[in-house]
Amino acid sequence: MARMHAHPIRFPALAIFAGALLLAGCGGAGGDSGEADAAGLSATTPETASPAAAPSPKDAPKPDKKEKPSAKTAAGAPATSPFGTATLTYPDDFQMTLLAYRLTDREPPLAAWAGEVYEVKHADEFSKAAKRDAETARLADIYASTEGIGVLQIRLNSQISQYDTGRGGYYLTAFSPGNQVTFNGKESVSLQLDNMSSAFFWPVDAARAQEILEHSSRRVSLDTKVQLTGIQRRSTGLVIQGRIAEYGIYSSRYNDERQFEHVTLN
Repeated sequence: MARMHAHPIRFPALAIFAGALLLAGCGGAGGDSGEADAAGLSATTPETASPAAAPSPKDAPKPDKKEKPSAKTAAGAPATSPFGTATLTYPDDFQMTLLAYRLTDREPPLAAWAGEVYEVKHADEFSKAAKRDAETARLADIYASTEGIGVLQIRLNSQISQYDTGRGGYYLTAFSPGNQVTFNGKESVSLQLDNMSSAFFWPVDAARAQEILEHSSRRVSLDTKVQLTGIQRRSTGLVIQGRIAEYGIYSSRYNDERQFEHVTLN
């Protein structure tokens, strides 16, 4: 057996040490200061750093229901949708920027934008403030028009493909799967239509397809109703998501607009 080598302790010292332990265990004169030391340690040591015995179920404190909702309750709470039921009809680039601000719960810098308008920027010192205030109020009215929006009505320019004799119809290039509609306002905003593939093919019989081609020269406009469904921020900018609810296919001839078809999607 290996022997442990240590400095020998003399018997008198061992006796003194044992006596000290006996006094501490019996709660002698030093007991009060020991309690004070323990209290001081408890006050300065973090709770998580000192192990303690877990309480038995009958002694465990009852949870305070008012304190915090459980993880299950918090996860089960439905998220508030930013979309309403109102329709924004044929929005321009600036309106889409304001809609993006609205949907992401941001306040647009209307006064700063008003100051960039030519009439305000180049106004003299006597009229600049009044013109800036008037322009800010005009922009505020436009921003107010984006409240409660959940539907967009937009017009898309499109071409029709060569006639597909196998399937019996045209393809609408504006609805090519993966396409996005981009609005270049104060911020770039894209509209992603998740069910474009359902609107991509336009079934038309051959006789009518020839009439459509003669009247359209392969150029049509798509009057499209979009139900908004989501919003995402990507590296390319803000993307508003939606689904095509219905659309009309029109000729693009000047002063000779004709509706070729109206389609409703499920």
